[in-house]
Amino acid sequence: MNSIFVRIYGGILVALLIIGALTYAGVELVNDYRSLLYRERMAKGTFHLMAESYRGLDEAGRQARSLALTRLFGAPVEARTGESLELSYREALHLGDQRVVLRGEPDGNTVTVLYRLPTDGLYLRARLSRLSEQQARATAQLVLDHLRARPRARWDEALAELNREFGYPLVLRRQSSLELDGEQRSRLGRDEVVLSLSDSTRRDAGVRVLVPVDDDAGDPRVLVMGPLHLFDQFPWQLLSIAGVLALLMVAVSTYLQVRPLQTRLRRLDRAVKRLGSGDLGAYADIPGNDPIGQVAETFNGMTAHIRRLIEAQREMTRAVSHELRTPVARLRFGLEMLADCESAEERRDKLNALDKDIDQLDRLIDEILTYARLEEGTPNIEFQPVYVREICEQLAAELDGIRGEIAVEVAGAEDLTLDGDPRYLHRILQNLVTNALRYANSRVRMTLSEEGDRVVLDVDDDGKGIPEHQRERVFKPFARLDKSRHRASGGYGLGLSIVKRVVDWHGGAIQISESEWGGARFRVILPRHQQKQHVLGRRRGLQQSG
Repeated sequence: MNSIFVRIYGGILVALLIIGALTYAGVELVNDYRSLLYRERMAKGTFHLMAESYRGLDEAGRQARSLALTRLFGAPVEARTGESLELSYREALHLGDQRVVLRGEPDGNTVTVLYRLPTDGLYLRARLSRLSEQQARATAQLVLDHLRARPRARWDEALAELNREFGYPLVLRRQSSLELDGEQRSRLGRDEVVLSLSDSTRRDAGVRVLVPVDDDAGDPRVLVMGPLHLFDQFPWQLLSIAGVLALLMVAVSTYLQVRPLQTRLRRLDRAVKRLGSGDLGAYADIPGNDPIGQVAETFNGMTAHIRRLIEAQREMTRAVSHELRTPVARLRFGLEMLADCESAEERRDKLNALDKDIDQLDRLIDEILTYARLEEGTPNIEFQPVYVREICEQLAAELDGIRGEIAVEVAGAEDLTLDGDPRYLHRILQNLVTNALRYANSRVRMTLSEEGDRVVLDVDDDGKGIPEHQRERVFKPFARLDKSRHRASGGYGLGLSIVKRVVDWHGGAIQISESEWGGARFRVILPRHQQKQHVLGRRRGLQQSG
């Protein structure tokens, strides 16, 4: 997941999935608890009246009352002790607070209802299968019995007390004030209990139980129980809370996704500002393989390249000023001496010496310009198939006149080809072999071989070699290991630096070791195929594998 869009979008999607799962689980959990409270509240008034009917009864009276209630409700009702019920701590606590306790049965269709009786240590237990019309009529009968046990003048006071126990309202209304159809009025006239369902399309839809109270022919009174509202599985309050929590989690998820990106961008911005202010040591410490991490890696590579170029430029400036000083001084001294020459032959010798100094200065400038082009990263390299053996043999022939008694050999494979620039490949071999000739005793050998898709070129000499701790130093411009390696031997200290840069631009590597003759061995490893572009970074892999 390297794409910033994918990371942010994926984070939001995961957050929404988590929100959905948590919302569903939360709603189910809350609804289970709300449903339990709802059923307890609906049953509280009924069981309060049932418990009150046991007040003052002895054992036989309680049994008779339990039997009567069983017939009335159509469900088993009995008075039991707490020990026989095996009450849990929660149940005992709720019953002590005069609350209804519901126990679900394994069949899922039956519920056991518990309520504390006025008699200490006894509890009312009823097993109800489901809410039925018979239970509604039984509750209405209990309410009427409660009212009729009191004078009519105190009925309103009694209803007010019952309303504190019931989970739905109980009111006395005149029949004329109720919106009833003819069938409902007829049934009330026959002293029947009527169940009335209000408009089911309304949010506050519910069931009302209408119970005739007296038979006043004029305008009889009716006990209205309810409305008993249906249980709302998804109340707007709960949905609002879930929506707010969803938005909050999305915001938090987005923040957690974006904040690390902002932090990384700030680090990159600070590094860029440091570089802009002239701090060449600016470094963006931003790990990762995402686009920001890749930009940071590119930035670090750019700063390293700029720093290396500036350092190389400074080093080059110092070295060039030093290297040019000697031939210029010799030219000035030669010109001064030329004026003191008395004979034509002496003047001719001085002019020849000046001409050699000018040639030396010209070669030095050419080496400096070549190295500068390679170091600046703008060489005109044209890749094409090259027979390496051909270049080796051509170079051996070119050096025939200057090698003296030192033998130059070409060995190894004859048909090796690679993608490269013939001019620069020739320059590599020329500089390596020329360097070997300076320090060889009697032999120099160029050996060609292949390793997989790479071409290996070894240049060996039988000189005294290069100490291991100084092998990396020889590739620095104008570097000389000791006094024996100086301009008098024909070098300027740039040949191996040029070789290193050309090899880099070909995506290869160069190594120094000891030859089998005890001298130095320079090994050049080049890829056989190029991608038609200059990728300096490839050389690292070649160096590691080589």
